[in-house]
Amino acid sequence: MGWRGYFGVCQTPRVLTHLEAWIRRRLRMYLWRQWGNAHNRFKELRRHGVPKFGAAVAAGSPTGFWCMSGHAAVQQALRNPYFESLGLPRLHVSAQA
Repeated sequence: MGWRGYFGVCQTPRVLTHLEAWIRRRLRMYLWRQWGNAHNRFKELRRHGVPKFGAAVAAGSPTGFWCMSGHAAVQQALRNPYFESLGLPRLHVSAQA
């Protein structure tokens, strides 16, 4: 990949890891918004393996989308391997010996 090859040898890998974390949180926010109402959110969280109590607390929360994207239940449901399985490329790959 062109830009990834160019920026792969970066002297500021922390910037890329923070950007990558922000992108994943933004995607969690969009999925939370897409799930719509509390019933669908509960169902999706349970489908992704969140325990019943945690899913109920998160689904019933009136908190905003961005704040909920950092909620423990949402992060448990939508972990990094989930986004990798969707084909989201990594911005920073650690140097291999």
